[in-house]
Amino acid sequence: MQARSLNGCEISDDRDERLNMGCLNWSTIFLELKLKTEIGSGTGTWRQVGRLKVQRNRLPNALSRGADGGTTPLVALIVDSFAVEALKFAKEFNMLSYIYYPGAATALSLSLYLPKLDDETSCEYRDLSEPIKIPGCVPLHGRDLYAPAQDRSIQAYKLLLQRVKKFRFVDGVLVNSFLEMEMGPIKALTEEGSDNPPVYPVGPIIQTVTNSGDGLECLAWLDKQKPCSVLYVSFGSGGTLSQEQIVELALGLELSNKKFLWVVREPNSSSSSAAYVSVSVQNDVDDPLQFLPPGFIERTKEQGMVIPSWAPQIQILGHRSVGGFLTHCGWNSTLESVMHGVPLITWPLFAEQKMNAVLLSEGLKVGLRPTVHENDLVERVQIAELIKCLMEGEEGGKLCNNMKELQEAATNALKEDGASIKIIYQLVLKWRNLVQENQL
Repeated sequence: MQARSLNGCEISDDRDERLNMGCLNWSTIFLELKLKTEIGSGTGTWRQVGRLKVQRNRLPNALSRGADGGTTPLVALIVDSFAVEALKFAKEFNMLSYIYYPGAATALSLSLYLPKLDDETSCEYRDLSEPIKIPGCVPLHGRDLYAPAQDRSIQAYKLLLQRVKKFRFVDGVLVNSFLEMEMGPIKALTEEGSDNPPVYPVGPIIQTVTNSGDGLECLAWLDKQKPCSVLYVSFGSGGTLSQEQIVELALGLELSNKKFLWVVREPNSSSSSAAYVSVSVQNDVDDPLQFLPPGFIERTKEQGMVIPSWAPQIQILGHRSVGGFLTHCGWNSTLESVMHGVPLITWPLFAEQKMNAVLLSEGLKVGLRPTVHENDLVERVQIAELIKCLMEGEEGGKLCNNMKELQEAATNALKEDGASIKIIYQLVLKWRNLVQENQL
């Protein structure tokens, strides 16, 4: 959560000049709320969220400490989309209230549209025969909506519905996207006369450095490969596959005869997000490579490299040898691939990742999406065909060109006079003017 305070400064009235954010002399206070007790690794995700909500009562003291004894005006309280209950304190401290939505504008569109969809739909969304048409978005099948919406009877869905209904009462939503990537959703969200709160696309916001010195071995291996010849395979920090799927993926990579760099995590058949929600899953096994097919590492030692559990993804995606990314479609990974111009094989697992996969494969056409069979497996032959298509086929070339265009747009959005920076500038300027006019 963030509280931002502004001080007066001189600003040019010539809006054609390059923007200088430094002249605003604005400051940011990060409020860190620590739990009194640790949450056990076996605790359900939504119970963890419920317990975190208790900490909102500690926010007023944190805000008071952050206000420098009242000498610096607190202008805006910006909270993560999971912390909307804390926004009631914005009114108490006479602050504007904002949500930072770290995901896609498509997912934000669903969140704002969900109360209406809930009122108009009697069955489970996954049972709808026709795609759901959210304003501005690529039509989505109910089975592709984010995970909490897959069962309307459970507590997770009810909590989600309560939370997103509060989105409409904020002064604005900052979403981690940009116009060229999600033109339809962003235009619909910002359309004049809509009942949405003001929406500010400020992305792509990504981590630019890896906070670890590990991974030098895989980077050295990449240095020896030809440009754009390697497929990077990773399911993020929390994604897991079943044992059967790990075997199929391994044999598909081998069958493709293409170079690969694969981050392997131990299997979990009960939950594709097991490594994300449970610390214990990550610590049970010292060597996840033991779950690979017998002889796989020896047979593919000239073709690829496997890494247990973690790799420096930012450096890998930025390496000249990487020409494709088989990804779980988490939004952070998606934006990182866009910023480095790497086309995708989209393999969503949980959360809103299926929605992201639809956007990437059907909307933007920068990725290929495999078909999951009735046995819940993507089979080795299809995997090999997709890899070949991405890395050497005509369609793969088109995907690569589309991604390079998107990369250029993303880079431009973050330039000093780019669209996302202008939006942040204008928002901060608005806050500054309110302070000067004594309206806050």
